[in-house]
Amino acid sequence: MQIELQPAYILHTRPYRDTSMLVDFLTPEFGRITAVARGVRSRKTPKRNLLNPFTRLLISFQGKTDLKLLTHFESEGTHFTLTAKHLFSGFYLNELLVRLLPELDAHQELYNLYEQSLHSLKSQADLEPVLRHFELQLLNELGYGIDFVADAKSGNEIAHCENYCLDVTQGFYMADTSVSSNFKFSGAHIHAIAQREFTSPEIKKTAKHITRILLKPLLGSKPLMSRELFS
Repeated sequence: MQIELQPAYILHTRPYRDTSMLVDFLTPEFGRITAVARGVRSRKTPKRNLLNPFTRLLISFQGKTDLKLLTHFESEGTHFTLTAKHLFSGFYLNELLVRLLPELDAHQELYNLYEQSLHSLKSQADLEPVLRHFELQLLNELGYGIDFVADAKSGNEIAHCENYCLDVTQGFYMADTSVSSNFKFSGAHIHAIAQREFTSPEIKKTAKHITRILLKPLLGSKPLMSRELFS
């Protein structure tokens, strides 16, 4: 495989051997790829500063295995400068993609959403809608999305006035009176989340709780480093 001048966002970098780096990229046509950038940690490499997160490059790479060789990279002219919690949120999106998105699994819509999310973070948009929308779309793209419209057991439409439990493998089902309130979700909130209407602190809290439940089996026991930045 030899690919020339593919648009790519940098998700993560780490040292590799003496002077090289391993770089995780998100691309529209090839999804997430990991490539070796040879010699870029050398002081004689002026383009090292281009290999930072939230930077869009044009990259060329080659290789038959999962680990590619980066043969060329140049600035595409886009860099998102993020600060404070918006910066931590950007790292969170990157970490989700590195942890959950299989290599060479292309998702054009997810690439577009990632780019839109960076625009929102750069403009200091309200964090909760940006993060929840991204998490829910990522789950859908990976095949782990759930139905926010119908009861998973009865097939009936989720009622605004009822409360529901959540099974990560099936979806929402009506809760009986014996279920603790800590494990129940308002039907009205579920409807709002389905429409991506994060209009109140209560709905935002519910949405965050739901996405954490859905992501937990996929992330496993290893904690997310980006979450620790918030604390």
